[in-house]
Amino acid sequence: MIIEIILQIIMIIIAITIVRTKNNLKLIILFSAFSLMAASLYFMYKAPDVALSEISIGSAIIPLIFIVAISKQKEFIVINHLKDDFLKYNGNDYIGKGYEILNDFCNHYDLKLKIFDSNENQIRGIFRKNNVDLIVDKCPNTNNYILKGKESSILMNKLEQITKHIDDITIIKVGENETVD
Repeated sequence: MIIEIILQIIMIIIAITIVRTKNNLKLIILFSAFSLMAASLYFMYKAPDVALSEISIGSAIIPLIFIVAISKQKEFIVINHLKDDFLKYNGNDYIGKGYEILNDFCNHYDLKLKIFDSNENQIRGIFRKNNVDLIVDKCPNTNNYILKGKESSILMNKLEQITKHIDDITIIKVGENETVD
């Protein structure tokens, strides 16, 4: 009886810590620990089948899915339609005002910036439609730089806040059903 109460108190503490943590790796570890505690309680309350399910799904499969999903989110993919100094490839790396803004943005959010020029053969099919975070273009009428991204992306809201004081950059948020390139 005392062991069950101790496990329940530990689970409450872990649950509160899960809600408050910001580190994704710690979150996954805490989630697995919570699931193991729940499995132990199920076993103690004479439900070994539920305990086995909790161990296999809650402690192994779900954390693996989280790790895969989070690792996919560590990149910020940009398609560059420009041929000017705003976002220019100089042979080794990108340079320009646009690159500095995007690089600072990605460094702040611990993302890896990947830029693909629109003339590269790598941009086709599902990659172009689903995985692109931002498309950089230039308005022919105003010569403003246009940064197009998904309306549902939290990162687009953050990028909009960062660039709102820059006069020659316009953020366009595109709905999920629209094509942006």
